Amino acid sequence: MIFKIIFISIFSLSLIWGLVRPFSSFSGRWFLRIFSVVGILSILGVEYTQRIAEFVGIGRGADLFLYLSLVTIFLFIAFTVNRFDALNKKISTLVKELAILSESSSLKDEEK
Repeated sequence: MIFKIIFISIFSLSLIWGLVRPFSSFSGRWFLRIFSVVGILSILGVEYTQRIAEFVGIGRGADLFLYLSLVTIFLFIAFTVNRFDALNKKISTLVKELAILSESSSLKDEEK
């Protein structure tokens, strides 16, 4: 019983955090909200999870969590790779600009 209370509290806090925190992405905001509600429903009763799974077209609630977990992992990997690519592009641009500035300042020093 204590674990139910702990996990319901965790999911409730993540739901509140998803409602209050300003997200940079629309999908991240809804992702946290939906999975917090699904987490709360799954803890309150297996029949809720089973109903959601049947509504979506999946046979069991446990399979629903397996599929959602896999989708979550793949989305996390995709967003992380996308973020690293964006950071690499920014670093590349900064290095190019720094090289141009360094070269132009060295040319000015040689002229003096």
